Amino acid sequence: MKINRQWHEAHKLPRNASMEERLNWHVMHAENCGCREMPDSIRRELEARGWTGPSVRSLK
Repeated sequence: MKINRQWHEAHKLPRNASMEERLNWHVMHAENCGCREMPDSIRRELEARGWTGPSVRSLK
C-alpha cells in the first residue's frame, strides 16, 4: 500500500483527539490514502452510529 505523504503532512491527527475528530480523520484518511486499513475500533464506532466508512480495499 502506498502512502499519500502530501495528505498526511496536511492532515495531522491531533494528540488527544476527540472521538469525533478521530472518526472524521479516519474517514478522510481512507478516502485519500492507501497506507493502511481503518482501525477496528473506529470501524466499530462508525457502524454503531449507523454508517460504515470506506476502507482502503473498497476504494481500490
